[in-house]
Amino acid sequence: MSKALSPSPMLELFVRNVQEEFPKEEAAKVERFADVIAQSNSDADSKRARRCFHWAFAMADDKDQSHPRWKEIKELHQEWKDTWFGLEFGLTGNQGVKRNPDEDMHIQWVEDAVTVAKTLGEEDGWDKSPWEALLGELIETDA
Repeated sequence: MSKALSPSPMLELFVRNVQEEFPKEEAAKVERFADVIAQSNSDADSKRARRCFHWAFAMADDKDQSHPRWKEIKELHQEWKDTWFGLEFGLTGNQGVKRNPDEDMHIQWVEDAVTVAKTLGEEDGWDKSPWEALLGELIETDA
């Protein structure tokens, strides 16, 4: 087993993407999580990534959202394309860097969850995008 990294790279990735993609008012909400993220480690990162994957699907399938069915199917298809791309890159593109092949998939799942959260916020209003609750869950995830 590899040595745990601190802070969690998956949590840092999530926060960085929120800060880059969300409106400033929304992105500023990550500050309240800064201390606990700084104390996190990578032991549960694969679980965190899988949670992002499932969260994105659940949000796309939520019937309370205004997303039409074709959009759900498009999001599902994109998730699978991204997953296979990440897996293929992880298996063939290590370029001398020692890492687990599914790491690229995990990165993609976290990024996709942020993208779905952004889409929900922009299309349905930020109160319909429970990304803060997801970040809280990711922080509380144990290995």
